[in-house]
Amino acid sequence: MNIPRRLLFSMQFVAALCSLIAPQLAFAYEHPLTDESVRDAYFLGQDLDRSNAFLAPYVQSLPVPQRGPHVAEVELRTPYWQVVEASRENTADYSAQQAAADYRKRGDLLQVRLKVLFTPTYTGRPDDFWRAISVGLVQKKHMSATSVSAQLLYASDPDGYTWVTGANVFVNFSVAGVDSDSVEVEIIPPEGPTVHATFDLNRLS
Repeated sequence: MNIPRRLLFSMQFVAALCSLIAPQLAFAYEHPLTDESVRDAYFLGQDLDRSNAFLAPYVQSLPVPQRGPHVAEVELRTPYWQVVEASRENTADYSAQQAAADYRKRGDLLQVRLKVLFTPTYTGRPDDFWRAISVGLVQKKHMSATSVSAQLLYASDPDGYTWVTGANVFVNFSVAGVDSDSVEVEIIPPEGPTVHATFDLNRLS
């Protein structure tokens, strides 16, 4: 069957367009990642504009509580997110093969990042204040963290005096038993109300 040249060109154009946008189409959360998913995540991370838009739904901003520390941000980092971010941070001399090797070395895990800030009702705390914050995942059952670490946040004045304003807290969880469904991050600070943030893994990769 002879296909008119104009129609053939249109079909080729649509196919090419689909191949270009395919890496940025979100699909349900998965683990382990397929080779194709790792490759898509790598190329997505190499495009900063597209990856900025892609990663936006993975973080939620929360209001200041009446008392206690301010959990300002909650970010859920899936295995796919981690490949995208690693690619974003290594735009020079970083290949899809290296991204795949890094993924295999890192393994599958879910990470929650909390940005926790001091408030007028919660300040002057020791540098390891973040250890008193309890973080868990809830999906059918409560899941405890496998490891926790933190990076202190600082502010400074014109005279060079610096002080701690809070911390980014990184909480790792096993992917075992986590399905493509809504998952809730539960944060219990040492003072103030319990904080909840819900992420729909059907809409996140």
